[in-house]
Amino acid sequence: MSRILVLDDDRDLLGVMQEILSLNGFDVVTSAPTYDINELISIHHPDLIIMDYLMNDVNGGELCSVLKNDLTTQHIPVILLSAYERIIQSLGNYGCDLFVAKPIDFSSLVYHINNLLPKGKDYEYH
Repeated sequence: MSRILVLDDDRDLLGVMQEILSLNGFDVVTSAPTYDINELISIHHPDLIIMDYLMNDVNGGELCSVLKNDLTTQHIPVILLSAYERIIQSLGNYGCDLFVAKPIDFSSLVYHINNLLPKGKDYEYH
């Protein structure tokens, strides 16, 4: 079972992500925003990370850039979420593997997650 780490400052969204992704066969770990993402990675060993672009005092774009520039974490697919699609397009994608605009189309998100995960881990949207 693939493990997905989700970071967001919106508790309601974390709950929805937990429920929908779990129903689709993923092991989901949710977290409040933190700049110590390497600690979360060492504890939970995620196969994929989903994080909001702007979280209270934490910039998800900067976290993504740190992960993608580190040889030990650059292999982990990162999906950035944002309600501000135009802003992120103008600033660049920070090396993320996918940008998803809010509100989230969960069937599309699950499809993209499956494409980003190593082959052999196929799940369907429920």
